[in-house]
Amino acid sequence: MKIALIGWRNAWPPLIVAVVLLALTIGLSSALHPSGVGFLGVMLFLLAAGSVAVAAYLVLVCSRPIAAVGALVTGIAILVAFYIAPQPWVLWTTLFFIGVGLIAFDTRRDVPDRGAWPLLLLRVFIGWAWVDNAQDHFWNGQWLSGTGGQFLQAANGVVGRTPLHPLDPLYQGFVRGAMVPNPDLWAALTACGELTFGVLLAIGFATPVAAYLSIWQSSNYILEKGLVAHGAYTDKAFLAAQVVLLVTQAGLAYGLDASLRRHVPAWFARWLLGAQPAEPSRSPAPTLQPSPRAVQTG
Repeated sequence: MKIALIGWRNAWPPLIVAVVLLALTIGLSSALHPSGVGFLGVMLFLLAAGSVAVAAYLVLVCSRPIAAVGALVTGIAILVAFYIAPQPWVLWTTLFFIGVGLIAFDTRRDVPDRGAWPLLLLRVFIGWAWVDNAQDHFWNGQWLSGTGGQFLQAANGVVGRTPLHPLDPLYQGFVRGAMVPNPDLWAALTACGELTFGVLLAIGFATPVAAYLSIWQSSNYILEKGLVAHGAYTDKAFLAAQVVLLVTQAGLAYGLDASLRRHVPAWFARWLLGAQPAEPSRSPAPTLQPSPRAVQTG
C-alpha cells in the first residue's frame, strides 16, 4: 500500500478553515445563546440539507449515483439516531454503515490507491464512534436537558481536580469561566461537534477539516482528565488515529473527497479537501482507422 502524505502546502488551508469555523460557531452561539436542543436541531437540519445537496452534486456533476444514495442513507441514519424514541441503536447503526458502504463502493474508481482500504476502516470507525458518543450523550447523558446533565458533572469535576501539569490550571480556568456558567450551551457545542466531525470523517467529506476539529475535540477531553494523568487512554488513542487520518489524506481512500476533487473548483479542493484538484476520469478517445476505400493502391 502506497500512502500519499499530505504536505504542509496542502495542510495549512484546511487548518485555517477549521479554526475559522470553530471561532464562528463558538462566537455566534455565545452571542445568540440558543438552547441545547435548539442548537442540536439546527445542526441536524444542516447535516440533512447537506446530505441532499451533496447527493445532488454527486449525481449531476460527478456521475456517482450510488454514492449519492449512500449520502442520503447516512443522513437518514443520523435523523433516526436523534429523533426516534426509544433510541433504535441497531437501526441507525445499520443504516449508517450501509450509507458509508455505498459511498465506498461508488468512489472506488476515483481512489488513487486501491490498497488504502485500511484507512477507510480507520476513518469509518472513528467517525461512527463520534456519532455514537453524541447520541449517547443526548439520550443517556442528558447533556441537552437544559441543565447540562452529566456534562455539568464532568465540568465540575475538572474544576475540582488537583492540577498535575502547568497546563491544567489554564484549562480549569477556561472550564470554570466559560463552561460551568453555561452548561447547556457548551454541552450542545460538544455533542454537536462529535456528531458533525464524526459524520464528515465517516463519509470522507472535507476530511482534513474534520480531522483538525476532531483533534481539537480529543485534546479537550485529554485536558479534562489531566494532560499527564494516568487515564484518558481512549481519548489519546483517538487523537493518534485522527492525526493519522489527517496526514494520510484519508478522505481520498474510498471517501467523497476522492470523487469530489475531480469536479469541484480548485479553491474548494485546496481549502476544504486539502488536495490538489484531479482531472475527471475519462474513457480514452477511440482511434480513427482509415477506411479501406480510402486506401489507394499504386
